Parts: sequence; structure tokens; C-alpha cells
Amino acid sequence: MSETIKIIQPASTSFPIVQGERTADLLSRFTKLDNDERENLLNETTSILSQCNNPVETVGSTTGITIGYVQSGKTMSFTTLTALAIDNGFRIVIYFAGIKNNLLEQTTKRLKKDLLTESDNSRFFKVYQSPSIKTNGHNDIKGALKLNRKPAILITVLKHTKHISELTEIFKTIEVREALGNNGVMIIDDEADQASLNTYARKNSKSEDWEDDEFSSTYSNILELRTSLPNHSYIQYTATPQAPLLINIMDLLSPKFHVVLTPGKAYTGGKTFFEDNTDLIKTIPDLEVYHHKHNPLVECPQSLIEALQLFLMGTAIVVNIQEKENFLSMMIHADREQDASKKFYNWVSNIMDNWSNRLGLPDNDPSKIELVTEFYNNYEDAIKRIDNPPTFDEVMNEVSQVLLDTNLELVIQGSREIDWSNATSHILVGAEMLNRGYTVEGLAVSYMPRYSISKSNADTIQQRCRFFGYKRNYLDSCRVYLPLDSILEYRDYVEHEEIMRTILKENSLEAVEQLLILNGSMNPTRSNILSVDVVSHKLNGWRQMNALQHIDENISFVSDFISSHTFKDFKNFGTDDRNHRYVKLEIGKVIEFLKDFKIMNMPDALRKSSTIQYLRYLAEKKDIKEAYIFEMSYAYDISKSKGTSLIDSKGGLKLNNIFSGRSTSGKEIYPGDKGIRFEDSLCVQIHKIKVKHNSMQWDKKVLYTLGIYYPEDFAHSFVGVEK
Repeated sequence: MSETIKIIQPASTSFPIVQGERTADLLSRFTKLDNDERENLLNETTSILSQCNNPVETVGSTTGITIGYVQSGKTMSFTTLTALAIDNGFRIVIYFAGIKNNLLEQTTKRLKKDLLTESDNSRFFKVYQSPSIKTNGHNDIKGALKLNRKPAILITVLKHTKHISELTEIFKTIEVREALGNNGVMIIDDEADQASLNTYARKNSKSEDWEDDEFSSTYSNILELRTSLPNHSYIQYTATPQAPLLINIMDLLSPKFHVVLTPGKAYTGGKTFFEDNTDLIKTIPDLEVYHHKHNPLVECPQSLIEALQLFLMGTAIVVNIQEKENFLSMMIHADREQDASKKFYNWVSNIMDNWSNRLGLPDNDPSKIELVTEFYNNYEDAIKRIDNPPTFDEVMNEVSQVLLDTNLELVIQGSREIDWSNATSHILVGAEMLNRGYTVEGLAVSYMPRYSISKSNADTIQQRCRFFGYKRNYLDSCRVYLPLDSILEYRDYVEHEEIMRTILKENSLEAVEQLLILNGSMNPTRSNILSVDVVSHKLNGWRQMNALQHIDENISFVSDFISSHTFKDFKNFGTDDRNHRYVKLEIGKVIEFLKDFKIMNMPDALRKSSTIQYLRYLAEKKDIKEAYIFEMSYAYDISKSKGTSLIDSKGGLKLNNIFSGRSTSGKEIYPGDKGIRFEDSLCVQIHKIKVKHNSMQWDKKVLYTLGIYYPEDFAHSFVGVEK
């Protein structure tokens, strides 16, 4: 391998970025990309890395989102990001590789293949799939961290509460913590809008406070893993960012920066099919649209027979005659129920056997003549986009061979891995296993008679688009069979997607966060990850936060904030612990303060994120332009404090009560800390706290935390994400 090639230093990064030997080696092996595509891949990967945390002995975390098209090369992007991250000081990369074992295996094998872990590069990368303490994973990782050659440690894990929890336990062990120190870890969350997000958010909006909330187990475990890593960058990859962008913008999994990926020149996506080449889309008649309750078909639909014949002829032309591809595939995705998949599989199996037998009969056999006539009726469609097409007889001679060399697979839980190179054609019949993240190689014909009786989710219908991808070489033989309603939905989605990508390319996330343009027939995403009614239930009166993580960062931040603003005394109550001061700021400045004050526990992170949305809503809808930040007891010597108790709460720790009560003992009646406010304005109190606890870790520890006052008059229904 060569030495470091060049420094590629974006203006925004806090550490020098180099294209090192691992990145250069990887890029050199992407032979299907031309020079422009390789350069673009490197530039976009550099843009992602430049916004990550400095990986060398620092403390902190950040979250970003990388947005591509479905089947557009996101895996290539995060593999390149892996190499570049390792070249620039990251020691560990963790991959959340989907929610099904086949996706975990797919990702692990792809990483090993692309990074040559089984040959020349094996000393540079160590790959661990689903490590746990039971399998001695902590000792393996500790040993790898201590090796002199400093290999990169790549960890693939199922996006499942059990597996993430087991990984967290590894990073909590003393040996791994000491070996890792504050060196950088990167977490790559593939298909980030699936499973990672808190699916209880809508339900939680009805509870009285975030302390009472429930959190989906995967979401909770991801947050716990992040808390165990002192220096990490969390990068979400998705083609359907509606959910990450619509969750409260400062939620712990909500992105702080974004990069929109550019697909390669051979990519064929929604625009290709639903705008530029609409003749490739075929309508499944309403009576042939399958639904396990409303239309459980009893015999193979004619449209599927037509699709099979077009696929076989297309394969005969592209693979056997033109030799442009080694194989082609067909996907049949009928319904989420496995019984439906088995029904369609049996139909196709019987049809293929029947056709193979009949084509082997003498040419004058009536049964063969009838079948050949059926194929002939679809021949014009099969060749309509092909220059200098082969004759019908040439095609049929090869169709009989394709039938003999077709691999028919039922793709359900527990099904075998497909050997793509072992057949001329593959026909995959399946349900949810063929959904998001699953790569159907060489996919030419898709048959998807999914029946919908209600509004579809934009991100869900898009993730069924396995027929997108790098198909330019055989696009003329591609066909997509869909019900009319689905075709209309996809056309709407493609319009929405292009608008969304344009907006994302031209704006910051703050400007984009709620700006998703959708046709009224579609929901943007699954409803249970969106918050409603949080103002009337949770954003009223006084609330406190428990900032028990990132203590040193918050002390530094608050000190800088206070020194850079001019505060006014609120009122003299006679003693230092009761005298406070405040600054009046524009809403945008208050939002900046809240964004930069670190919170890493779930209830308070949700409070903080909702407060930010609420402030934006008030500024936009109620013409409220300012709010107040108070420095409480600004002249008080905190060492003299008796301390604020730290108590157990739901298995964790929280500050008992940060607000001092009402008092009549002095010259002036003290109204209590909750009386230090402006009645008609949102007020944030900065409290400097000395902790009282029976442990050496916490007792006498000094930290900053916040109290927030939400005026009762503002506690009406919040509609920020319901517009």
C-alpha cells in the first residue's frame, strides 16, 4: 500500500483530514466508478467526517444524517467513511446492520469483501459480529485496542435490544474502557429510520411529565450505548429521512448535520421509473391485487403470468444472447403474510415446471403451440426498447434454457442465502424479508400486488422499492408491476423526494426540520414516533432538568455564556443565595443556549427538544420574540451549600428538587425560586448545584442544571408537527 496520499481539509472541521492508505486502497478497487464518481464519493465522505467529533483524545458526541436514494450505494458510502475514519484516528466503528439476521450477515460479508479482511488488509481491520461478554468479546476488543499496529475494530450488530445491550456491557467493562480511553468511536446506523426511533413518543405525549414516559427498548439501548462512549460520532444512513427529520430536532437521535449523497451515473431510481420511463411501469388490475382478507386470490393472476414471461424473455436476451449481464432476477412481493408468499411461490413453481415440460414437447404439439403463442403475445413488449432485437425464435430457444437454469427461492425467516452466481436467473418470492435493506442483485422485473386500504406512509412505500438501483445496463428489460393506487403513490413520492432533496441540499437542518412537502394522500412516516399535545400536558408551569452527564462541558459552556452577556439584577432579597440576575434574549439566542447545553438522559432530552420546538412555534405563531435566562444565586459561594440530594428514580439517579422554597425569615419575603420569573414569558433558570449523596463518585460534586418556566397562558394544543 502507498503512504498517505493527500490532505483534504474542509473549512469546518476541527481536525486535519487525510486520505490515507486505507481509503486510497479502497477507492482504487471501486473499478465500476469512473474518476468523477470516485472523486465525488471521496468529497461527500470527507464532508461527513469533517462534521464528526475529533477522534483523538477528546470528549463529546455528535449526530449526523446521510441521505441517499433507495439502493443507491449507501453501503459503499459508509464503507468509504469507515476507511477514511480509520485513516484519521478512529479506532472503532460500530454498525447497526438492520433488524433481521440476513441483513446483519449481508453487511458483515460486504465489509469483509470490500476491506479485504481475509487477505492483504486483515492486519488493518478486525471484524466482530455480535460480540458479547459471554463470547469473550470484551477481551478480544481489549487485545485489539492494545496491539502496536492499531488495527481498526469493526463491530456489526443486529439493531435489537438484546444485541445492543450486550455490546454496551462490553464498553462498560474496565478493561475496554481503559484500553479505549477517549479515543473516537463511530456508530453507523444503517436504515436509521427503522427501529432506532422511540416508538412510544405519541403515547408519551399524553403523560404528565417525561419522567413518566416509556421508551422503546431499542431506542433506550442505543442511548445507553452512546452514554458509555465518551467520544463518539453517530451517523445515520437512510433513504427515507422523514422520521429522523420529524422527530423533535434535539432528541438524542436527532441529527445536527446532514449530507445528501449523489448516486452514481448508472443509478436508476424513482425519477427514472416514474417520470422518465413510465412505459416500464405495468398496472396490476384491481381484481388481481392480492389482500389476505379482502381479496385472497384462489388462482394465479394473469398479470403475474405475463410478468413471468417478460422476465424469462428479458433474461434470455440480456444474459444468454447479448451477454450484457451474468444473471437477472425477479422479485414477487405479494403481502406481509408468509402464507401469501407460500401461495405465490407454489403458483410460480408449478407454472415454471409446466412451461419447461411443454416447451420440451414436439413443435406440433397443441399444448406447446398454445404456450408459444402466449409468449409471442408478449414478445413485442419484451423487445420494444431494444435496438436490433433478436427474433422471436432466437428468444424462445433461450427461454427454454433459462427455465432449466432458474433458481426459485421462497425468502422468509430462516431461508438460505442466495448464491447469485450459480444460476442464469433467480425468482425471489417473499414478504417482509424482501423489504428495506435487502439487496436483490440483478433485479429486472418486480411484481408487487400489495393492497392498501388506508393512507400509505411515504417512508414505508419507498423502502419497498427494491427495483431501484444500478440497472442502466439492462433498463430496457426492466418492468415493475403495481396496483394503480401504488403507482399514483409512488409518483407522488418521487415528486416529494426530489423537492425534499433539493431543500436539504440548499438549507441547514434548522431550516428544514419541519419542511416536508407531501401529497395529502400520504402520511410522512409512522405516526407513533411523532409527539402531540406535549404543550398542554408537559410544557406548562415549572419543570427541572437533571444534567448529570457532560458535567465539565456544561460548566465550561455556562461560564463562557455568562461572561459573554450582560445580566441585570432581578431583585435584592438580602442574601447571596436569594439574589439572582437575568438577561433578556431573542428566541433564537435562547434556542442556541438550550442546544449547546448538554443533556444525555431521555426524559430531559425530550423536554429540551420539545422546548426548542415550542419556542420556534411561539416565535412564528404568537409573535413572541424574546425569553429570559436567569443566573440563580450568582454571588453565592457554592461550597457553603448543604447540597441537593441525589435520589434513585426508576433505576437511575435524579436531583431531588433544585428549587428553594418560599421564606419569610428575611427582610423581604422570598417567593421561592419558582417566583423568580416573568409571568408572561418563558424563563430558563441556570442553577449551580452541589450534590449530596452517599457515594464518593457524586457527593460534593458541583454541576449546572436548568429549571424552565412555561407560562400557563401558552399551554394550549401544540400543532407544530401537525400542520
